[in-house]
Amino acid sequence: MSEPQKRNEWIPIVLGIVFGSVLILIVLNGGMCERYERRMQRQHMMQDYLDSMRKR
Repeated sequence: MSEPQKRNEWIPIVLGIVFGSVLILIVLNGGMCERYERRMQRQHMMQDYLDSMRKR
């Protein structure tokens, strides 16, 4: 009877660790998306600047 009790004690711990790691990955990935978006905006602005310099 002690075996199911031990398994039930570990379930919330494992679920908490999995939930925490997924949450951290989502937060970090969100930061990466934001950085990527800013980098693409800078690239686009630089391309616009170079195009305007070529037209002069």
